[in-house]
Amino acid sequence: MFLMSDVFRQSLGSLLENAGYAPQETTWYRVQHPDLELRRYASNTAATDPVLIVPAPIKRPYIFDLVPEVSVVRRLADAGFAVYLHEWPEQQPTNWNLETSIALLLVAIEKLSRDHQCPPMVIGHSLGGTLAAIAVALVPHRVGKLVLVQAPLAFGQYTGALRPIALHAQFELLSRRIAGSLLDWASVVAAPEEFVFGRYCDGLVSLPDFEALALHGRVIRWTLDEFAPSRQLLQDVIELLYREDRFARNNLHLLDRTARSDALAELPVAAIVDHTSRLVPASSTLQELSSPTVFVYEPEIGVALQHVGSLVGRRAHREIWPHVIDWLRGIRR
Repeated sequence: MFLMSDVFRQSLGSLLENAGYAPQETTWYRVQHPDLELRRYASNTAATDPVLIVPAPIKRPYIFDLVPEVSVVRRLADAGFAVYLHEWPEQQPTNWNLETSIALLLVAIEKLSRDHQCPPMVIGHSLGGTLAAIAVALVPHRVGKLVLVQAPLAFGQYTGALRPIALHAQFELLSRRIAGSLLDWASVVAAPEEFVFGRYCDGLVSLPDFEALALHGRVIRWTLDEFAPSRQLLQDVIELLYREDRFARNNLHLLDRTARSDALAELPVAAIVDHTSRLVPASSTLQELSSPTVFVYEPEIGVALQHVGSLVGRRAHREIWPHVIDWLRGIRR
């Protein structure tokens, strides 16, 4: 039923796209590699300092490049960085798990480090930021800087709104592929103020502001792009991170190594947090960081979902991202 709902939602997304809410993405090309789906954005091909963007492995990644005015990709490229984006496969094999995901990120980090002869900087949002942090913790010497955008690192008491669902999820009842609509339903149940009431309130208050309303429509269109991640990946995330909190406890064993959150102290880390969020409480990010540079996102209109507001918000692009870029440009280790 939920997989059928995915098809319906994707069709609805296509209708919104035809109505004028399509993303306006920067030109990019596929980097040739047998294992990776890696985008290189062509707006600054002469740049040398690489930045790797890691989106959440649930929906398509163009939320980082929705429209030119609020595009993280364009902002980074205009600042002189060589911008790459790691794409997660939309049709994941049934055996795809947390270890598979981290292994691919390590391959991407190694490739950029080798191609540019310097360690890449890594930016990750939400669960993508969590996965990026785990990968970086395995090879902190191979990464220049890390930016976490509303990305949880500590779970347990810091989990927030998703904790009840994470504690009681029954994976034996689920198919080998998890419908994106099921994940959306779980998010609605966990945080209706964000995914239902907040969304509709944002639409209402955006009505007098044409730019905000157009942005709101494009974010809604993005929310309808569903992935169907493997059950094993979701099970690993829930059990190893949400339930057992292994990364925060420095006890996450992957690829014959141990990913320790305290290893992040070996490189500069910045965090964009929302102190009003129940979905990703600021404490779930900051608890495991020793001395991060913190940028605070203030909820704003036109973003549809505040969880992505730090990526697409107009005020966020005026008041946060210029400072993030200045921080990235700082003296490298």
